[in-house]
Amino acid sequence: MSGTIATLDEVEDFCWGLTFFGTGGGGRIEAGRDLLAPLVAAGETIALTDPATLPDDTLVCWAVIVGGKDPDEPPPADELAQHGLVAEAFPAIVPRLAAAVRALESHTGTTVGALVSLELSSAATAATIATARLLGIGVLDGDVVGRAIPELPLTKLELLGRRATPVVMIDRWGDRLVVDAAVGTPMVDRIGRMISRAAYGRGIATVGHLMRLGEARAALVEHSLLRARTVGAALRRGAADGGDLAARLAPLVAATGGRVLAVTEAVATDWRDTPPYTFRELTYRLRGTGDHAGEAIDVWVKNEHHVVWRDGAVVATSPDVIALLDRDTNRPLTTLGEVTPGRGVVVFAMPALDPVWRSPAGRALLGPRHFGFDFDGVDLA
Repeated sequence: MSGTIATLDEVEDFCWGLTFFGTGGGGRIEAGRDLLAPLVAAGETIALTDPATLPDDTLVCWAVIVGGKDPDEPPPADELAQHGLVAEAFPAIVPRLAAAVRALESHTGTTVGALVSLELSSAATAATIATARLLGIGVLDGDVVGRAIPELPLTKLELLGRRATPVVMIDRWGDRLVVDAAVGTPMVDRIGRMISRAAYGRGIATVGHLMRLGEARAALVEHSLLRARTVGAALRRGAADGGDLAARLAPLVAATGGRVLAVTEAVATDWRDTPPYTFRELTYRLRGTGDHAGEAIDVWVKNEHHVVWRDGAVVATSPDVIALLDRDTNRPLTTLGEVTPGRGVVVFAMPALDPVWRSPAGRALLGPRHFGFDFDGVDLA
């Protein structure tokens, strides 16, 4: 076993770290805590499996929720009733994900031996762990990105040319779709977004990239889950130790090799109008404070943070990890309404966990040009 999470403090560290690597997306700290803390409080130990301890023929896959920004107001009940959507078959995420894994097994005549987290984030990684527990199988200490992503194809699996299909999708009502073949993973993602709209949101349980571990090893960012716990502990320890901002962030800098890009105050959020149930796209307008007084900091978001400008100059981009932290508590902030005007915000960045993201192919897949910008990524190393 690569490691365990056995105490409530370790759960807290883990979820703080996952939210840091969530780079604004993938759910708040509480999303992971609510799934994992009850297990540990009941005396369970969460085991993270070292991929090196499993045989190459172990079948693995990821299980994740696909969806986007739900409308502020849910659809009227009579509109739902017109489509027979009266009672939810899967109101909770984890049973929905488990059902999707079982459906994939049934469709392919196989048995999944372990799950891998598609990305690092509080909701996605904790749900992967909880789903594996419900299925009675292991979860790998690793993911296939090293941060959170807004689209299914933005992983190392795509860089290796691995086919995602067959893919199973289940909505909260119990509707099930099997995508047996697709032009590519981008189309799988698009289908998931369309199904999310048709099902009125709240996420589509999506399971794919079923393969033998021997084929998947090259795509793994190994031991990234325990790395998240280490980073979360650094964030919490720095906040508990007190001192000035530099002292509070010193453990984080030591744990990540990253650096503070700016200390700011949030001024405004500019939303881009996008269809419901797809993505959250916005730009944060931040104003520098202290040593950064007078600087204008902008952060562009598509579910997660992807580009940072200082006075119009690009200073950080994905695939590197860009986190916004509460200036007073070190808490990683999400794009779920936590960066509000007047809040003190530290803009922090660290190099991507996996060196493949520094390759031309990695930069092309998860860099600013992928998101429609006409410039290349900035190297933090």
